[in-house]
Amino acid sequence: MKSLQVYPTSRAIRAVSTRLKEQDGLLPTLMRMDEFEHRAVLVNDKALIDSINRIRYLKKAAQFEDFTKLKTDIELVKFFTKSDAIFKFLEELSAEGISFDTLMEADAYAEFAEHISILEMLKKNYKKLLDTDNLTDKMFTPDEYKINIGFVSSYKSIELHLEGYLSHYEMNLLEDVSRHTKLYIIYTTSKFNKKMQERFALHGIEIPNDAHNVFNFSTKEIISSTKVDDNINPSIYAVEERSEQIALAFAKIEELVSSNIDPKDIALILPDEALKEHFGVYDTHNNLNFAMGFDMSSSKYYKQLDALYLYWQKPEPKHKLMLEKSSINLKYIEDIQAGKQCTVEEFFDTITHLELSKNRIRTQEQIDIKMSSLMHIFKAENLSTKEWLFIWLKVVSEIKIDDVRGGLVTVMGVLETRGVTFDAVVIVDFNDTIVPAKSSKDRFLNSVVRRFANLPTIDDREALQKQYYKRLLEQSNQAIIIYSTSDNKLPSKFLFELGLDDVLPLNPPNKLLFPQASLIVQMDDPIVEDFDARAIKWSASRLKVYIDCKRKYYYRYTQKIKAKSDDELNEGLFLHAVFDELYSKQSHYTQAIDIQKAMDKIIDEKMPYQNSSTEYKKLLWREKLKDFVESQIEHFQAGWRVAYREYEITGDIGGLSFAGRIDRIDQDDQRTLVIDYKSGTVAKEPKSLNPDKISDFQMSIYQSMLESKFQNISLAYWKIFDSSQIQEVTLLEERRELLHEHIINLKQTNSFIASKCEDLQKCRYCEFALMCERGQYL
Repeated sequence: MKSLQVYPTSRAIRAVSTRLKEQDGLLPTLMRMDEFEHRAVLVNDKALIDSINRIRYLKKAAQFEDFTKLKTDIELVKFFTKSDAIFKFLEELSAEGISFDTLMEADAYAEFAEHISILEMLKKNYKKLLDTDNLTDKMFTPDEYKINIGFVSSYKSIELHLEGYLSHYEMNLLEDVSRHTKLYIIYTTSKFNKKMQERFALHGIEIPNDAHNVFNFSTKEIISSTKVDDNINPSIYAVEERSEQIALAFAKIEELVSSNIDPKDIALILPDEALKEHFGVYDTHNNLNFAMGFDMSSSKYYKQLDALYLYWQKPEPKHKLMLEKSSINLKYIEDIQAGKQCTVEEFFDTITHLELSKNRIRTQEQIDIKMSSLMHIFKAENLSTKEWLFIWLKVVSEIKIDDVRGGLVTVMGVLETRGVTFDAVVIVDFNDTIVPAKSSKDRFLNSVVRRFANLPTIDDREALQKQYYKRLLEQSNQAIIIYSTSDNKLPSKFLFELGLDDVLPLNPPNKLLFPQASLIVQMDDPIVEDFDARAIKWSASRLKVYIDCKRKYYYRYTQKIKAKSDDELNEGLFLHAVFDELYSKQSHYTQAIDIQKAMDKIIDEKMPYQNSSTEYKKLLWREKLKDFVESQIEHFQAGWRVAYREYEITGDIGGLSFAGRIDRIDQDDQRTLVIDYKSGTVAKEPKSLNPDKISDFQMSIYQSMLESKFQNISLAYWKIFDSSQIQEVTLLEERRELLHEHIINLKQTNSFIASKCEDLQKCRYCEFALMCERGQYL
């Protein structure tokens, strides 16, 4: 009889197969873990439901009154997006053998038990529908399966090379398998997989920690246990920009190949697989082989469909421009009624007439298969053309495009490294939040409930990822780790858990990314001569730019370079105009409904109907401004009245001329309140000032120019969208002293060097970032 060896990935199987072919003797059968689990069980002769159809069945199962309490829309398009979280939740409960009654005992929040009972009803309804059509779902396998004795007993022994985590269902399955044949498990332990060690202990076997173990699961005996040599000594490099990691990775791979390491034995590990697109762009010599393939969502075909969907969602000029760039026939698009109900066949007939790019033949075949499947599943459905497009985008996004360029250096995610060893590995993006990757938030169960029910927590999932990285580094003869420091990013704390802190700083060879000569003309810092602060009409914003960045001041005020015009509506300016008109005829309101009506009328006048996008914005603002309306009434009830709006002021401060426009000035019987509207976030008032970090003196300027005109002045920010709270400005005297220090320095300055600022955070949204070669511009 043959033996069976089970491995976690196809790549691991290929590596073992290559090694075994060099040996004499009868070769064992090799199989992936998921295939082994599938073939080792029998489920009552029912057909397994496909991924798209299961959403339709779940939607039908959700059509009961209480389901609305979960705040999940059962409209097909929205349910399509939300259903994934429900399936994951139900699958996990089933795999871990946790009942709904157990969860209800957790009592996490007021409506928790009710929500859990709703999900229980959903699962029951879903099962009934499947049973009616002789179908099943993988979530029911743990309760319905029978061991496939014929398959299991056909092997003299089964050898399982385990790398990850097993659910209670999988552990029970292995227990059943071990009763019908010899089951050997090869498993390496560490402090990062203690949860699995505890699970094996529940099944009667204590596995030594920090060791490479081989044990007989049938007899619960340890066959061998070898202490793991965890002497991990990688070279660690820090670069500034994330994209600079690409250049450094290529350079290090070249060094490894030059040291006589076979390129086939080198792996480039991408913790965030989104970076593969960037590596693909710069791999001009096709040295890389992307094991994970490429996402269809990066193809021209998908981008054309996505541009069309965005245009149908919001027919704005920018989305129309995207359509034009996507080479789609706009005249044909205008004739399509996106909201019209149609069959799935009619929808695909419409898409076919668009003559979209399909790229490779293999991609065309996969698209045709998915299209046929969808037409079979939804043959009786009628949806709008736009809704069909949404579903089709979801289906197409799941298609993977194989990398057929034939590179020798393997590019992979950390999950694909299970069961595989390399002579050398290069790992990029070794930053906090990326290594280990943060698990997506569980919609239904928090960490407290998970611990109560003995379900895997976020910490457990992160520990499992750490074990994968540890195994990868342990088994490699050479390892290189790279992380970036831009935007104040930190290296992964996992480095310190491994006892690694020796970082090698260096300048990455960016010429590998840009071999052509740079078109940017390097220049020395410009010098602004004959500078006379007394001859300038200063504003708070101009002074801020001068303090923050002399180069930005040079570009904006000396060279008078204007920022690119933006067609997008400026929310802050629009709301300022609305509030100005709101108080143009009366200084206060007594009823919230009066403010709301007046404001709604002004918004409608200033933004007449153009398309659905403008209507959406108006609805959104009305909802977000409800707190503002209530706070205004409270403010007026306290005796305040609007005295001035958009109040222009000019004056002299310390010998310099200043001008400004104040959003609003309110007064009561004794006091004056200077208000500046803020639609964005406002930093909390500090307890003490740090002179090196203060550059905005707007309120100090207002105070200096108004104190001769008004008495008992207070200054405050009105946070429009932040619960509409008033935040009074503090430490005014300290701010005034700092302002006068800057004014003295300005008057003493005859010329200055227009150097770039040192704080790169200030460059993030600067209109001159490209000219300064800052941010993403290398």
